[in-house]
This record gives sequence, C-alpha cells and structure tokens, in this order.
Amino acid sequence: MNMLDEKFFQFIENNIVKIENSTISNEDIIRGFIGDLSKEIRKELEKKLKKVLLEKRKSFNQFVKRNINRWSEGFDVLETMILICTEAGEINNDKYRKTAVENNDLLFDILIRHHSRACLISNEILTLLKNGFADGAHARWRALHEVNVTGMFISKYGKECAERFYFHNVVDSYDGMIEHKKFEDRLNEKALIQKEIDECKKEYDKLILKYGKKFGDHYGWASYIFPNRKRVSFTAIEKDVELDHMRPYYKLASQNIHAGSKGLKNRLGLCESNEDILLVGQSNSGMVNPADSTAISLAQITITVLMLNPTIENIILMKVVEEFIDKVGETFLKEDKDV
Repeated sequence: MNMLDEKFFQFIENNIVKIENSTISNEDIIRGFIGDLSKEIRKELEKKLKKVLLEKRKSFNQFVKRNINRWSEGFDVLETMILICTEAGEINNDKYRKTAVENNDLLFDILIRHHSRACLISNEILTLLKNGFADGAHARWRALHEVNVTGMFISKYGKECAERFYFHNVVDSYDGMIEHKKFEDRLNEKALIQKEIDECKKEYDKLILKYGKKFGDHYGWASYIFPNRKRVSFTAIEKDVELDHMRPYYKLASQNIHAGSKGLKNRLGLCESNEDILLVGQSNSGMVNPADSTAISLAQITITVLMLNPTIENIILMKVVEEFIDKVGETFLKEDKDV
C-alpha cells in the first residue's frame, strides 16, 4: 500500500464520525476532504523531500560518471570539435567585425550570429548526451539543422537575402504581439499597449509594401527566391541547399518534439533494450545518431562562415573541421559496438 492509500484510509478513519453526523452535502464533504488530504500529503512529502532529492542527485551523478566512462572518447572528440568551431568563429568575428560594421555588411553579421547560435546548441547537445538524454540531444540537433540550413541558404543568395531575413524580425514581432493580445486574458498577462502594437504595425506595413504580400508569411523573407510557390516552407529551403537528404533524421528528431503516435515508443535511449520500457530518465544508449548529426551540421555552418573570407588560415581551418566529421562518427560507432 502506498503513501496515498495509507493517508486516504487514515483520514477516513479519523473523520468518519464527523462525516456521518455532518449536514453538509456530499459534494462539499469530498471537496473539503480532498483539500485537507492534499495539505497533509504535501507536508509529508516536504519532510522527506530533502533526503529524496539528495538520493536522486547522487544516483544522477553516479549515472553520469558511468555514461561518460562508456562514451569518453566520443565525448572528448565532439567537445574538441565544438571548441575548434567556436574558436574559428571567434577569430573571424574579431578579425572582420569592424570592417563589416563600417560597410553595413548584414550578411557577415547574420552568418556569424547563426554560427554562434550553432555553437551554443552544440554545447547543449553535448551536455544532454553526457547526462544520458540522447532523445533530448537529437531534438536539439533538429534546431541545429534548421540554423545550419538557414545560414547556408542566406549565404548562397547573399546580401539581399540577408537584408530580407534581418527585417523579417518585424514580421515575427508583430505576429507575436497580435497572438499575445488575443490571449492576454487567458494568459493572465497583459500584452503590449495598443500604441506600441500600432507602431510595430506601421513598420510591418512598410516592409509589406517594399517586399510584397508574401513577406508576411513565416518564411516570407525567402519568398522572392520561389516566385511560383504560394507559400515557402522550410522543406523548400532545405532542398535548395541540397540538405534534403537529412530529412529522415529530421523527421526522426521531430518525434521527440511533437506529440505524434510514432514518438510514444520510438526512443533512442531504448535502442539497446528488448523490453517495452516507459523511459522517464537517463539512458546510456542512442548517442551515435545525435553526435554524428551534430558534427555534420556544426561543420557545415562553420565552413559557411569561413568561406566568407577564404584566406589561407580559414582554408586550413575548414580542412581541420571537415576531418572531424568522420572522426566523431567513427569514434561513437566504435564505442557503440564495443559494449
């Protein structure tokens, strides 16, 4: 019998006389009973909470040590690659930022920002992998893939595309304001005052007038590249930069984000299990796919940034980064088979 059962029957026993002699309706008795019992349960949990949390954290940290021990070489290689890519971005930002500002070079600024975001996501992925959350890591790779695809697309089409992407922030802001205003009462959080929304709408209207009605769509900044499409999707952008072959992995990663039926049982963290387990915590399985995909996407966006200024130094960095793609994948595969 668990604690809830014990408390339930104990509460009934202690209050049976009071309940039998009560003139209050059954509904009110039940409502009061639930409220009183929930307070007791909460107090009981709070007494035990500190000890339970300490035990949970100890178990968590012990698992992390075992997990890192199993995948140590793979984690080291991936972390080294992330560090190299991050430093490559820093070097180029330090070297070319001043000139980019002077020339109002939005292309450089946007690609450097995409790259910094890619490095951040890669570090998040590494942290999730080390802590035993392969499915969470794969879900974050989905975001990394989107950043990479978008960066490569903007790089391909240059200055005008970068400019459109930059100003599309106004469209996204206005859409967000309208949504917040619509649900402010149910959210119990006030939206911006109407004057601020109206000011944003003026900027929005100017951009629609300049770039056309399709600019107001979610991927409206890319609509001019696809004049025959009614609405541009991420799939179209992905295909344009020849990364549509990653779609199977993208769909697999999407299962960890969306609440579809496919995601109920398909877990990377259970790929070595023959049992139908409800995974609610850590697992030391399923690291290969997220790690390998991360290496590919991070390398691609890094090389895209380095290609903006193809100096001898950057060409060497490109080669170094490129070599890490295979190294990460091979290392994780080796450790996966060694078990």
